Amino acid sequence: MEMEYFRPSGKNSAVNIALLAIMSALVTIMTLVIRIPYPGTSGYFNLGDTMVMLGGFLLGPIGGFFAGGVGSAVADVVGGYPHWAPFTFIIKGFEGMAVGYLSSRARKHVRLNSWDFIAVLVGAVIMLTGYFIAQMFLIGIAVAIGELVTVNLAQVVIGGVVTLLIGPTIRSYLRTINYGDPENMVVPSSENPSNE
Repeated sequence: MEMEYFRPSGKNSAVNIALLAIMSALVTIMTLVIRIPYPGTSGYFNLGDTMVMLGGFLLGPIGGFFAGGVGSAVADVVGGYPHWAPFTFIIKGFEGMAVGYLSSRARKHVRLNSWDFIAVLVGAVIMLTGYFIAQMFLIGIAVAIGELVTVNLAQVVIGGVVTLLIGPTIRSYLRTINYGDPENMVVPSSENPSNE
């Protein structure tokens, strides 16, 4: 049985829509707050991939696509890169969708599992490949390779590590409040040694 995620209708639709809005806003904020320009291009290092991957991890494929795509595209427009917004919407949307779909394959939501690792890896490959192709056509292959192995690689590594570190705990909590599944909620090990 797969885990349930973002559903815009149902008994908890208000919670789901609120989570979607919050994650979309967090993607935008994390993309804009820390921006370190990459010399010679219009690209920059940011922490947006942390929230794109976490959004997919927590909201599933539909929510992951929306939060990742819309949140990142809004950041491009607000941050002065509107010409990148369509590419970003597609690339980051599919990154969030892949993470959401693959991590939802897990049978248990409490612990980190192989599907979570696969989800983050596939999401990272989508982001790296998508931006490499877009940059290759728009700004040249040399710059695309430079950004691939520096800025973009650092972004997905950091995003993946953060998602894998905090994702299972947040996912478990959200699942508990959203779907009433307290028996699988993560309890700190000092209170419940069996969760180690």
